[in-house]
Amino acid sequence: MRSLGILLALCAACAGHRTPPTPVTVRGPARDSLFALDETRTDSAAAHGIVDAMIGLMSSDAIYLRAGAPAAYGSDAVRALLKATPDTPGIRSSWQPEGGGISDDLRSAYTFGIVARGAADSPIRFERYIAYWRRDAGRSWQIAAYAEINGPLSPEPTVIPEQPPPAQPPLAKPQADARSQVFGADSAFADLGYRMGTAYAFSNSVATDGVVFGSPQLVIGPRAIQEFFAARGSGTSLSWRPVYAAVAGSRDLGFTVGEYTLTGRGPTGAAVQRFGKYLTVWKRQPNGSWKFAVDGGNGSPAKKTGDE
Repeated sequence: MRSLGILLALCAACAGHRTPPTPVTVRGPARDSLFALDETRTDSAAAHGIVDAMIGLMSSDAIYLRAGAPAAYGSDAVRALLKATPDTPGIRSSWQPEGGGISDDLRSAYTFGIVARGAADSPIRFERYIAYWRRDAGRSWQIAAYAEINGPLSPEPTVIPEQPPPAQPPLAKPQADARSQVFGADSAFADLGYRMGTAYAFSNSVATDGVVFGSPQLVIGPRAIQEFFAARGSGTSLSWRPVYAAVAGSRDLGFTVGEYTLTGRGPTGAAVQRFGKYLTVWKRQPNGSWKFAVDGGNGSPAKKTGDE
């Protein structure tokens, strides 16, 4: 059964963290079935443990981004990562999707939302997540890519070896071209950030109702996102690059996974770099361009000297 305390706190968080309100997803059977499935992780984790609850929803080629660990590619690597970094005994988790969208062919989708973790004798910790889903005909939704936002830090950076991104599967030309466009949109996004700055790049690459994660609120839309990044000042610089892309069969929704570098100044004034990874969901716009619908990521282990 769901933990009443966690769910009450989760509802409070959903209300308190939405500034402005989360974009409304168009209702429909596909959307409703996906959101219902996303929420079932709460009961599944309570009954079977979080590892089995997550793995049970993952596709065989799933990508999982956990803070402090390398990106895990494939269900075997995901299982190894989750087993090596389990939740503390007694911790209960509840998932609540806040928004998302469905591709035109109803075979790909994304959700994002809040995770509440806690126990009867410990404070509730709130995190966020992004999940990209897909399903084959006659089958249920499966998670193809997942990112924990503000999630628990992996205590051992070497729990899984660093993996190169998998080779992109072959696709028919129209879909392969669309996948290249998604990858190219992220590359252009990164180039814009390099030339014009993070605030400009994000505000000019986001969909009208696109979302990034503030602290603690969601930041929605170009103007709010521009103001959010501008308010953070210029003490740090952010650069990134996509390493993997996928696209829906209807060629209107896709995602990229990539790596970022955050450069700032340490206490002595010397440059300090932090590394991370991200998941970005992209939507094709009416004019044929691609804009991101939601973007988020987390830290990665420090790169060894000599790494690219």
